[in-house]
Amino acid sequence: MTRVTLAAACLAILLAAPAQPARAQDGDPAPIVEIMRAFAGPGTHRPSGAKGACYAGRFEPAATAPGLSKAVIFTRPSDAVIRFSVGGGNPAVADGARGVNRGLSFRIDPDGAGQTEFVMVNAPINFAATPAQMLGFLQARRPAANGQPDTERVRAFSEANPETLLQGRYLASQPIPGSWVGVSYWGVHAYTLTNAAGARQVIKFRMEPLDGPVNLTDDEARARPRDFLAADIAARLASGRPAGLRMVAILGRAGDPTDNPTRMWEGEEARPTVELGRLMVRSVADAKVCDEVIFAPTLLADGIDGPENDPMFAIRTPAYAISISKRMQ
Repeated sequence: MTRVTLAAACLAILLAAPAQPARAQDGDPAPIVEIMRAFAGPGTHRPSGAKGACYAGRFEPAATAPGLSKAVIFTRPSDAVIRFSVGGGNPAVADGARGVNRGLSFRIDPDGAGQTEFVMVNAPINFAATPAQMLGFLQARRPAANGQPDTERVRAFSEANPETLLQGRYLASQPIPGSWVGVSYWGVHAYTLTNAAGARQVIKFRMEPLDGPVNLTDDEARARPRDFLAADIAARLASGRPAGLRMVAILGRAGDPTDNPTRMWEGEEARPTVELGRLMVRSVADAKVCDEVIFAPTLLADGIDGPENDPMFAIRTPAYAISISKRMQ
């Protein structure tokens, strides 16, 4: 897609957003994007997931997938555009950094029909339940006159919004990922799958490493080169080792919350799952291939629906459209 057509696509998305949203709590993503860009610093390519690598891949649906969803992506193999990232707005962050998430974004497009996009992180929950809470989280961490966040302001916000600490605590409790394909990723939001018979099932998406988890201690991570994640993928592709992830659906139950991505379902980690397919990395792609993709998780094939009552899900596409239009300027 050219810069002109990409800008037009972003504009179309923005024009389709709710009319005249005045504040973040009303669904306006602009203040959130601007403060994230300010944190990242001038000239930063992306305000989140700034460090990353782009790959060409393939999605192979599982035989069990059509039982849950009639979506075309679950009926035949499809090419995929894949971007792995290290969280935050610093494009030079060390791959072994603790305290930042690892991200996975990918687009599946079966011959131009049923295009579907996913955005996932290596934590089962989000750090904010609403756009207003996300903005408050960021504002509380604005640097004070000394260039550092005001610890009292951060503490006060955290005490009033304890759920905003849950994702960070989860990441702190886990080993440092030693491979982009050696860690699990979650879609964090609740989705609904519909099969050809019209049966509906609430689920959450999780990606699991095909070759098993690759975990590092803090000392092991410090001993690695600064950019070892892309080197790991390159080595796997060269040697024929699996460079891929299994997609599974975590099955929801009646009464599970679908409006708050900071909450896990009761007993979620032990819930039954159904395999939906496998996402395989096939080759390195030019960074501009991913740079010209919004990776909008609200773009879903028929047979997959996002949550209707989750404000963080609804705000993602317009926020990403603002962000990509800024970086294309």
